[in-house]
Amino acid sequence: MFTTKHCLSLVTFLLLVVVAESVFAQKPHKGRIIYNISYPGSNVDLAELQELPDRAVILTKNNLVRTELSGEKAGLFQIKISDGSKKETSTMLEVIREKYVIKRDAQEIQNALRNMPQPELEFTDETREILGYTCRKVIARVTDDFGNEYESEIFFTPEIPGEAFNFDTPYHEIPGLMLLYEMRVGQLNIRYEAQSVKRRWFVGGRNFYVTRDYQPVTYEELRARLQGNL
Repeated sequence: MFTTKHCLSLVTFLLLVVVAESVFAQKPHKGRIIYNISYPGSNVDLAELQELPDRAVILTKNNLVRTELSGEKAGLFQIKISDGSKKETSTMLEVIREKYVIKRDAQEIQNALRNMPQPELEFTDETREILGYTCRKVIARVTDDFGNEYESEIFFTPEIPGEAFNFDTPYHEIPGLMLLYEMRVGQLNIRYEAQSVKRRWFVGGRNFYVTRDYQPVTYEELRARLQGNL
């Protein structure tokens, strides 16, 4: 039986699968990045939080990015493949022993972003060293649909470029890979903290293909199917 907690997890992480980077005039990054995910200040119960992913593994090659979200108790396993050249994404999910893929082109991504609260970014001169990289601090301020204002800190390094990382996120203006940041989605406050960055890590091209066993659906179709299983 698919639970309402699983449904919330799905809806949240269809909207947000992020690590960040926007256009930067250097050679694109190739390698692997691992993040810990936590949810400080989220307005949901503990049992619900335990259903959510606590780890993100990122594989990058040229303008392609593969993001895997998983967790020890997470009810969902999600992979997103982003193509920074075409500005397209494919999100693969395994739910109730079924495999689905949601594909979005550039126009659909822009439409989705317009429906999300847009942050106001303040770039500062403050820096911090994270995993050997000098990171610049950005203050992000956002107002949700209920008029509540939230402020969070972002630390990004311009040393790792590549436009594929966050063209489909509200942080597309930040010119460098974010190694520490938070983002609000509904009642969740999601914190990403990089644990390792491996450059020149071998990444095979097969990581960026959707296999034929994934059934194409739209976000609306999948949500309707899952609600029918509650």
